[in-house]
Amino acid sequence: MASIQVKFSASNLVIILLMMVIVFMVMFNGCDNLDRDNLALRVKHLREQLQEKEMLLARAGQHEIGDHKERKSLRDQAEDSENWGPHKLAILVPFRDRFEELMEFVPYMHKYLSRQRIRHHIYIINQMDHLRFNRASLINVGYIVSKKDCDYIAMHDVDLLPRNNDLSYRYDVVNEGPYHMASPELHPNYHYAKFVGGILLMKTEHFQLVNGLSNSFWGWGREDDELYMRMEEAQLKITRPVGITTGFDTFYHLHNPARRKRDMTRVGNQKKESFKRDKKTGLDTVLYDIRSTQELDIDGAPCTVLHVELTCDITITPWCEIPKEVRKQVPKPAPKT
Repeated sequence: MASIQVKFSASNLVIILLMMVIVFMVMFNGCDNLDRDNLALRVKHLREQLQEKEMLLARAGQHEIGDHKERKSLRDQAEDSENWGPHKLAILVPFRDRFEELMEFVPYMHKYLSRQRIRHHIYIINQMDHLRFNRASLINVGYIVSKKDCDYIAMHDVDLLPRNNDLSYRYDVVNEGPYHMASPELHPNYHYAKFVGGILLMKTEHFQLVNGLSNSFWGWGREDDELYMRMEEAQLKITRPVGITTGFDTFYHLHNPARRKRDMTRVGNQKKESFKRDKKTGLDTVLYDIRSTQELDIDGAPCTVLHVELTCDITITPWCEIPKEVRKQVPKPAPKT
């Protein structure tokens, strides 16, 4: 497994990540008509979007973290972390082609956690194969890599940022069991009682106890609901934030559904199987290969990017790829502007 150390500004990293996408497109899709002018225009737009969002975050209300006038660098804060206690948090971010969100997520979360004096390591688990996105399997891979260095984890969506200082990532929140920070009362979109997605913290021993997440969920949705079944079956007590008065404004939700369509396609009996408790797959059956590892520094905030290729067992989940005849019927995402 190769290990690469890189330091970039957010703008330069966007350019390089876009070039990586082009390489993968050529490898997997045989893309022949790459337009350099369009690429340059896309990079220009990304830079403008990053600048605009940084301004919005800086102007946010009283519950936003961040005294942006603070002179102490994020790197200095990270060096102080050795004195912040015995526990260390792994932030596990399943990822694919979400570069704008990544540029915001890593510096924002590093600063947030540093201000709470929480020892932490941010892992971006990037799915680089041609299969459908599998959030649960990527989290399983992130756990396997991080468990030797961290004693609790946060399964964290890249497009969800906490904006209330009272939300804690400290180890004591998982003392009684899994801690669902993005609770139905606080998440901007999902409000059903058994929802445990968005941001969920767990001790490593509890994640091991439930055998991680199911690997059978290819495409978008329902892997969190199956995890709820696992935790309930293991009789783990799920806790949520109390005393938070900011309601549905508690988080920034960066997802743009018009530009990033969810893969909601259901193939064969996939929909029926997605409502069942998966007894066959989990942490101990995830099939993967880490092709390379990058240590990145995004605007002073460190993170590790794991470039992962997943393997599909088609005897268990034949829906890990969308058949050609079905693919033709799937609406294409809206063009990026």
